[in-house]
Amino acid sequence: MLERLIENPTLGKFILERLKTNAFDSFEIPLSKAIENQTGALTHKFEHLEKTTIGKKLGIHKKTDLKDLPYTDYAFYEPFYENPTQDAFIYPLEEYATLKTSGTTGRNKTILVPRRAMQKALRETALPVVFALFHDDKKITLQYGDTFYLNMGPAPYISGSMFNMGSKNKRAPFLKLVPNINITYKEKVDYFILNHRKIDAAWIMASTLITQIMPKLKEPINLKGIIVMDDLIAKTHKDDIAKFTGTSPKTCFSSTETISPTIPSVQHSMGFIFDPRRGIFEFTTCENEQIDKTIGLEQVEVGKVYRLIYTDLIGEITRYDTANAFKCIAKGDNIINTDYPVFEYNSRLDSTISIMNFTRMGEAELFEAFHILGLNFVDFTTKLNMEQGREYLYIYAEVIDQNQNRITEENIHRYFYAKNPDYKLLSDSFTYRPIRLRFLPQGTFVNYLENRKGAFPKICRIGISDYELEQLCSSAENNTNIGSKTHT
Repeated sequence: MLERLIENPTLGKFILERLKTNAFDSFEIPLSKAIENQTGALTHKFEHLEKTTIGKKLGIHKKTDLKDLPYTDYAFYEPFYENPTQDAFIYPLEEYATLKTSGTTGRNKTILVPRRAMQKALRETALPVVFALFHDDKKITLQYGDTFYLNMGPAPYISGSMFNMGSKNKRAPFLKLVPNINITYKEKVDYFILNHRKIDAAWIMASTLITQIMPKLKEPINLKGIIVMDDLIAKTHKDDIAKFTGTSPKTCFSSTETISPTIPSVQHSMGFIFDPRRGIFEFTTCENEQIDKTIGLEQVEVGKVYRLIYTDLIGEITRYDTANAFKCIAKGDNIINTDYPVFEYNSRLDSTISIMNFTRMGEAELFEAFHILGLNFVDFTTKLNMEQGREYLYIYAEVIDQNQNRITEENIHRYFYAKNPDYKLLSDSFTYRPIRLRFLPQGTFVNYLENRKGAFPKICRIGISDYELEQLCSSAENNTNIGSKTHT
């Protein structure tokens, strides 16, 4: 009924203005109260889950203490997802959406998500996301009928599935959604370039903006808001994005397992806030590889990096190790008027490479090195190769300015030699330089991403598979011979 009323422009504008005044009410509830409110939902979930095969395997009973349960990962749920039976799940199987992850290794994973969990996220969390997106630090700038550009993958990926569930005739409450979600990635990019003057806000990859849209348009555009989902690239180019779009980039975290559990921070660009209505968020420090004792949202400290353990309040996912690390950057957002902690994305904890079992490197560490060295890249990937009994970390990078090829593998080697004691020990012990740097011709990643499928076209930066590396090199060869761009 409300949706029909909203479709009437006069009533829709009136309803929108009323909603704006209460845009972030749910996040103004004190964090302690929001966490207290989770108890009933968790008890209700356990009452149903204890009767299922998944619940019995977890050891769940109605009065189970969450922290007494084991940690889980995809391997735990995979047999139930691959061969679903009614006795394993809380709800009738027809009430689940079968989703695919956009895995960067070339292997997609199947996950069954209750549709009611997706619908609840749309009702409760999606609207604050939109209001935060259209916020200029002083007010919500969203107007009835504004155009919202979405560059995301179609169903069965989570973003496309949520889109199909929440939109009607390419519309959402108060918004016109463009383009058609089923066209190709390249067609979506072309749509933005051709129609940028008609777009009010965008949900897009920072790498797409930096490598494909900004070079084509050249002149700045004027958006009310932009959400970029590849956080590490976006943070590197945050000032360039803000200058080009006329607005500070925002982001939020989502995944197939956690659905849509965050809203963007308005006060802290590239920060986001977890919504306690979506699930229980436990954190453990990243100092050790083993998961240590967990703490809650109310216990995190500013400046520390944490691993997220997630429990859904509706579906079967319980104490799920997301293998994602987040840094707490603030306690509260004064513009949204919330005391909930604000996080920024740090890294994938399973995205590390061990060289000769002496030193481990992750993408966050490589990002920092490239930033300090002044390597302004489009994107990069890495691959470990064995040569004459020694392991070498090959870095394949495409830079924005080809004049930056003056940065050599020797520069990168010296950086890690000075900064990383384990890397220094490795180099000294085997008397060699473990880094190999290969520059890719301009346009390589554009060509590669155009052929990628998934929620968001992206590159696996750490330990790319042989198959994907072959595809990347083919993209490079379509522009020019990869060897002619090598520089060491």
